[in-house]
Amino acid sequence: MSSILSDIREVVRDNCCLVGMGNYLKSDDAVGLYIIESVKKIADNKSAIFNVEDIIEAYVFKIAESDFKNILIIDAVKTDAEVGSVVFGKLEDEFDELGGTLSTHKLALKMSGSIFREHNKETYLLGVVVDNVDFGAELSTPVRESADMLINLIIDALNCNKGVSK
Repeated sequence: MSSILSDIREVVRDNCCLVGMGNYLKSDDAVGLYIIESVKKIADNKSAIFNVEDIIEAYVFKIAESDFKNILIIDAVKTDAEVGSVVFGKLEDEFDELGGTLSTHKLALKMSGSIFREHNKETYLLGVVVDNVDFGAELSTPVRESADMLINLIIDALNCNKGVSK
């Protein structure tokens, strides 16, 4: 897991746009939104942070035409792994494994990934494994714990860009 966390930190440090996806009304599906809103409260550069909910299509060209080298999409994923586990990888290289079968928003991600690729963006998926995507407003405990850890990691990586360390 430390290798994954190190890779995430490096992507965030390297001219990155953060994109949170999810649905506030579907329990754990809101994990990407929870992470992105928490980071947004603290981050200096709010223009690098997008809360797209479940309509990334409405933002895809604005993000694609931006000056960011990397795009980190944060979303809920469904897989056989333990709830709260973290999944990370390049969207275009590992789409069948990461985005194609796991993301709760796979069709929108596939289309967005193609557009980002056409604009020479490195696009990554950071997912938290979820179980409950039924209607409800609360994140489950293992999902919230992983999300809080990722929030701290992302904020730390953003602070390193400013020369500030925790």
